[in-house]
Amino acid sequence: MNKPSLQLNDQEMRDLAEMAAMVLALFGTATPENQQTRVEQWHKLCVKILGTAKATPSIAPDMEMNPDCGYYFFKRPYLEKAFFEDCLDEFRDSTFWSELVTRLAEQSLMETVGEDTFNRLSEEQRRTRCASMEKALWNECMSHGIDRLVFMLPPEES
Repeated sequence: MNKPSLQLNDQEMRDLAEMAAMVLALFGTATPENQQTRVEQWHKLCVKILGTAKATPSIAPDMEMNPDCGYYFFKRPYLEKAFFEDCLDEFRDSTFWSELVTRLAEQSLMETVGEDTFNRLSEEQRRTRCASMEKALWNECMSHGIDRLVFMLPPEES
């Protein structure tokens, strides 16, 4: 029985290698809980794709062995211009702001209603009560970033 063969041109191989690099970068920062076997399978596949890409003459100059992890990866100068790095930056940025807004709104609700009442609210009730605060915080963050964000630390911590 013949194995199926996938014939890729150089640009398709480069795109596939960038996709594999993006997956590995995501796994480096966030790995789903209780999915270690699946993560290991994807990791092995991504490493295999990157190794295959390194064997492609037009891609090889843009790659090097990463001594920390033991597999090929794109060199820093390439990463600075790579589409997938732009995608990762955008993902990280939007995730940061979304998480910041959600956490600040929940903290504000907890301070307003008290911790006991907050803990008794269902997730749906919390979402409903936080929605307008999240919108206001989102507008603030998009207009001013964190320039007007203030942390009030107790004197003994500052």
